Amino acid sequence: MKRKLVFLTLSAIIVTAFAFLLVGCAPGGGPEATNNEVLPAELKGSYPDGRYRGVFLDRNLQQVGVQFHLENNTLSNLSYRVLNYGGNNYLDPENEDNTWPVEDVMAIAEQHAQMLQYLEGRNISEIADLYNTEVAVDDAEGTGQILDTWTGATIRGTKIINAIRDGLNRGIY
Repeated sequence: MKRKLVFLTLSAIIVTAFAFLLVGCAPGGGPEATNNEVLPAELKGSYPDGRYRGVFLDRNLQQVGVQFHLENNTLSNLSYRVLNYGGNNYLDPENEDNTWPVEDVMAIAEQHAQMLQYLEGRNISEIADLYNTEVAVDDAEGTGQILDTWTGATIRGTKIINAIRDGLNRGIY
């Protein structure tokens, strides 16, 4: 009789646990899930007001470092702490170690500055706009084309997005 009671109790526990497991695995079952995807950091809710810093690293090299202030999920005071790629320091266009001509480095630096200016005063949920750099970057000398055709700005827009997300994930600085 005692064995039967233990067996029934354990069976009930296993069935209950299995039921909870199935419910937890259902598509869209978690609060962070939408269409079986985890929401990006900027869409997870409200963040504490304060100063944030984040980075984008590739092959253990910091290419983009950003700093920004968040108040009521609104971005302000965005700036670059690091902005490097391919041997070029875009924060120091006249650096003698840069591999590109000064004019080219300055043009790319301006393009990156425009991306942060675009985000100034916007809700954190709008950082994904930088996937489409045309919304943030002026055309190249009135040609109707942004510098993306030769600079890879879309890729760098993604790096900025990821640096901001990293800052959100790290929390207040």
